[in-house]
Amino acid sequence: MSGDKIGNTTCHCLKIRRGAAAVVNFYDGILKPSGVTVRQYSLLHAINEHEGCNLRELSEVTELDRSTLTRNLKPLLSQEFLVNAKKDNQRDSRLILTAKGFRTLQQAAQLWQRAQSEFEAKIGAERLAILEEILAAIQKP
Repeated sequence: MSGDKIGNTTCHCLKIRRGAAAVVNFYDGILKPSGVTVRQYSLLHAINEHEGCNLRELSEVTELDRSTLTRNLKPLLSQEFLVNAKKDNQRDSRLILTAKGFRTLQQAAQLWQRAQSEFEAKIGAERLAILEEILAAIQKP
């Protein structure tokens, strides 16, 4: 087995997907007491930052396609963390956090900060800087 294998693959794409899944699971584990996942937390945060945004605007901010975004918003709507409001003279609905959603966001934000700190401690500042450099390079067109 060569030293560049992770698990059972040499595929860079698969390695990155597995790594991303491990990071998501790490954050989700810490966020669990809030009742939201890291993906849901990021949506609540974005909606709070862009209060009254519509799906198109949220899609642009989060860089998620509309079908993925709609699918990820459904549990937040059903748990009454946000509402999809529409005024009579508006064409598009507006996403607004409810009081319950804002409280959940506040709790999740504290847990997210803990996850950030623990992740940074686990990786180390130097390796984290390298990781961020690599991720930036990957995302360039």
